[in-house]
Amino acid sequence: MLLAENIIQRTFPDLKHYIYLIIKSSFMKKTNIKPGMKSVITFLIAITLIHCKSEAQMRLIWEKDSLAYNPESIVFDKSRACCYVSNFGENPGNGMSYSKDYISKFNLKGEILEQKMVDNVTAPTGLCIHNDLLYIVERFGIIEFDLTQNKVVKRYRIEGTGFLNDIAADNNGNLYVTVSDTNIIYRIKDSVVEKWIESDEFMNPNGIICDGDNIIVGVCSDGSLRSVSIHDKKTEIISAPGKGFAVIDGVKKHGDGYFISHYQGIIYFVNNKGVSREILNTTAENVFCADFEFIEDQNLFIIPTLQNNKVRLYRYE
Repeated sequence: MLLAENIIQRTFPDLKHYIYLIIKSSFMKKTNIKPGMKSVITFLIAITLIHCKSEAQMRLIWEKDSLAYNPESIVFDKSRACCYVSNFGENPGNGMSYSKDYISKFNLKGEILEQKMVDNVTAPTGLCIHNDLLYIVERFGIIEFDLTQNKVVKRYRIEGTGFLNDIAADNNGNLYVTVSDTNIIYRIKDSVVEKWIESDEFMNPNGIICDGDNIIVGVCSDGSLRSVSIHDKKTEIISAPGKGFAVIDGVKKHGDGYFISHYQGIIYFVNNKGVSREILNTTAENVFCADFEFIEDQNLFIIPTLQNNKVRLYRYE
């Protein structure tokens, strides 16, 4: 298909004129294009149209400004067919009130189910679910919330850190937490908090997911997407498009590649060769894209816009 497009671009630079003549010839018998050439051009146009149609597009389904306050991260709970969103509020500073923020619950119709499902939270950011446990990143550590008991069952305090940001769980339930103003990724294993990675390869880490035996991390210092082995900590660069790509706020698996979000309002798909393709851009609207959720089997993106105070749902089709 790409070959066909190249042929069109190089051989027929005035393609719009030929398309016009072909359409016109449906109503008029006169045309300056020879029949053989008309067939070739028609064939190439058809291939190009098929190729364009094969690349999925984003369609906005709904936008809500009543679901969250400064929505930072969203996670989908497949077992309960609902979403949880972190209401970031404000990053606490001296003299500010702590523990005033919360986690909200809503459905895929954009209807709020529980405004303060988890309260007494301080500036929450990343969320993840493992074995009916919702893990919430807040300024001073991690909250473990039991979704079956509907209550907080544990809090992990992480001392002396900067901006704890995103979280992921591996298949064994170990947790990995990025600290965005450092070069540190913490791990919580068997209820013990440890510095798992401390390396300039991961300077200013943000979005994080677990993909099999690897942890995938968006690194904001250089705009790279990197992989690190759970077993031996071997690292690889998946994509390195440059600093203009940062801030990589969200990362989600899709097929053999990944969706990643640039906080300013762009979502890209990065394939297994490290080549990126833009699929959404809301920068002209000044609408941001924080730590989004992607529901693979429904082709739905749920996007928290943080300071825009909106949640958007798109269908990828």
